[in-house]
Amino acid sequence: MNNEAYRRFLAAGDAERLVEALSREQFINPHQPVNDAVGAVVQDLGVCPGAAAAAMEALNVESGMRVGRVRRTELMQLARAMHRFWRQAVVEKTTPSQPS
Repeated sequence: MNNEAYRRFLAAGDAERLVEALSREQFINPHQPVNDAVGAVVQDLGVCPGAAAAAMEALNVESGMRVGRVRRTELMQLARAMHRFWRQAVVEKTTPSQPS
């Protein structure tokens, strides 16, 4: 498969890497909103922005809440949800549809 999104997913598509990136954002700038921290992770790792938004919506994350106030377990949930939605988006883009 020569899809750029698929290559990015394989390079950074580990849920643990997303947890580490979110934790780093939390440590470096704890006063930034969760939405900004997720945006930084999206930018750094090339995560699908739609997947990040879907994960935040599915978990009812308050985007204006300070990332420093988010518990480790909540960061892990968010990272895993981002990974799941990202994987789903990549699979849908790279899997050819069946002929009708």
